[in-house]
Amino acid sequence: MHGFRYDRILAGTALALILAIPMVGLAQDPNKTAPAPTTASPPAASPVEQAAPPALAPAAAASPAEQVSTPTLAADPAAVTEQPAAVTEPAVAVTEQAAPVDPLASLDPADRVIAEKVRDLLAATSDKIFASKKERAAAEAFYQNRNFLPLWLDKGVENARATSAIARLKHADADGLEVSDYKTPNFAGLGSDALAEAELKLTQTVLTYARHVQSGRFAYTRVSRNIELPQAVPEPADILGTIADAADAGKALDAFSPQHAEYQKLKAMLAEVRANSGSKKSETPRHVETAIIANMERWRWYPRDLGKAHVVVNQPDFTLRVMHEGAQVWTTRIVIGKPSMPTPLLSETMKFITVNPTWHVPPSIVHNEYLPALAQDPTVLARMGLHVSYSGGGVSISQPPGPNNALGRIRFNFPNRFLVYQHDTPDKYYFAHEVRAYSHGCMRVQDPAKYAEVLLNIARPQEHWTAERITRMFGHAEQDLQLQPTPIWVHLTYQTAFVDNAGKLQTRRDVYNLDSRTLAAIRSARGVIEPTPERRREDMVASGSTPRRSAPAVRNGAMSQSMVYPTPGYARPFPSFFYR
Repeated sequence: MHGFRYDRILAGTALALILAIPMVGLAQDPNKTAPAPTTASPPAASPVEQAAPPALAPAAAASPAEQVSTPTLAADPAAVTEQPAAVTEPAVAVTEQAAPVDPLASLDPADRVIAEKVRDLLAATSDKIFASKKERAAAEAFYQNRNFLPLWLDKGVENARATSAIARLKHADADGLEVSDYKTPNFAGLGSDALAEAELKLTQTVLTYARHVQSGRFAYTRVSRNIELPQAVPEPADILGTIADAADAGKALDAFSPQHAEYQKLKAMLAEVRANSGSKKSETPRHVETAIIANMERWRWYPRDLGKAHVVVNQPDFTLRVMHEGAQVWTTRIVIGKPSMPTPLLSETMKFITVNPTWHVPPSIVHNEYLPALAQDPTVLARMGLHVSYSGGGVSISQPPGPNNALGRIRFNFPNRFLVYQHDTPDKYYFAHEVRAYSHGCMRVQDPAKYAEVLLNIARPQEHWTAERITRMFGHAEQDLQLQPTPIWVHLTYQTAFVDNAGKLQTRRDVYNLDSRTLAAIRSARGVIEPTPERRREDMVASGSTPRRSAPAVRNGAMSQSMVYPTPGYARPFPSFFYR
């Protein structure tokens, strides 16, 4: 009795579940059509079949919902058309709710924990790590592009890149830098927070070192305003990209230093001087080392590539050298500016040579020297062969071409804001002096015709120029010889210490006191290079090769703002009769 009642209860439960399945489907999807009532009753199930739980039904058998829905969909074509829209709606909803991709998901767990800390440090509003906003922005972009994967660590351990870079930084004195300026971390035994901070601090140190070794530790304006040089600071993004891609980070850092021969010879000589400094046989004074370092610092302000063909003026040595394809092809003596009117440091291209130049007296000389002289003696300038003209309330003074012209017979033009150039001179006796600092800033060349021959044969080799051919052009009419298509770089340098062609260290007196000022700036002003002050428009000089423009007039003791071409600085003093 009890067993029969139990079988009936199980059978009833199973039937209720079967009948409930279509209702569940309708509740979940109200768009489905309710099953049509059937006219025939299904055959009665045996008590054993009725008692079988639904989970034991064969997997291949269609669900009751599918059995009921199929005849309905077949009978109603409209339902077939509408059903895909109903089915795709939940899929769209799932896509919209998908979780964002984690950029750090691909990292190793040991790298990820540090990467997260690096990301947090870079996102912090206060930044005490990087020297400038530009460096921080570059570092942040660099780490973002690598999903904040550390540069100096592999799974929390110092990698070969870090070891090589740190070793180079600890030998920064090889380039005349101070090792103490480049703090390097010790990664051993640090937690994830400290490792992330050490990671960024080493990045900052590397950026600082690359900047210092390439372009110097301070702006050259701290030494003198009489300088116009590139002082090209490397871009932080370029530094980081170079180090990340390099097989040897230490060698990559070393490559940021100037690679031309003048710097590299001084670097090798610095190592030699230091190696011998402890020897009793050493004859090198200690100050020679304050000199090599100062000269290496100044070389960082110049272009990294001095040019296939270039002229190097060494002011303390009072010489000029012409270099072509790495070899010296000619040299001569020069006269430079006196200490009160020093020749500037600059890099420019020589664009043309003028034969039989007219001397347009610079406004500074007109105002400071010639106008006072004219007030004392109205005939003095005429006796010097100078022409005085008055226009618009101003005065201009010039000297026509000829054998007594202050510029001699040839002028070498490399337009620059200091209004200086190189030229011949009628006063040849100065070249016999050991110290030749007499001019107002321009450079007098001992053998200008030969100099012109050398330059023209570099720039225009098919024309076979000679000094004799150039001297035959001497007369009273200006003629310009263009150095095209190969303008030649002119570098006005200040080398109180240099290595000569025989490999011997040479030192010269500090005529303009630039060594002491350079070393003082190294000691007191190391840090981020300030941007070079923008030049005023009236100070800019056209870089084109236009030969001549009218000379400026002096009005009320001031230079006319209409000046667009450099007027020459001049070295020649008044003749002796002027002082009588």
